[in-house]
Amino acid sequence: MPSITLADARKAIDAALKKAEEFGAHMAIVVVDDHADLVASVKMDGCPFPFAPDVTRGKAMATVLWRGQPSSALVERANAPVMAMVRELYNHKVVYAAGAVPIKRNGVVIGAIAGGGGTSEQDEQVALAGAAAIGG
Repeated sequence: MPSITLADARKAIDAALKKAEEFGAHMAIVVVDDHADLVASVKMDGCPFPFAPDVTRGKAMATVLWRGQPSSALVERANAPVMAMVRELYNHKVVYAAGAVPIKRNGVVIGAIAGGGGTSEQDEQVALAGAAAIGG
């Protein structure tokens, strides 16, 4: 299965940063590959939450682990037993909160990008801008 490259992750993060700047938000942005492993992570100057990079990575992980579902689609099911089991399997690092979207190439999920530190809507819009930059 193909996975996202560092070059693609940088391109996605650059586009996401631009969108965050449009909002005036100081955020964390994370890209994971198709196995939920970290590819790239940035924390903007002035990001108000020290935990933002970790939470943001958890949202991206959730999107990949649940076969490319945006993390916002997982929120309502977060307390289901299977969702809790997955969170536990990954040492409670999986986060079911809005802000992550899949990155696809030729219809195949190759990773996910997430934004964190803004509002839920800003987080998702930043992630969408990043995914769009590489066609996902």
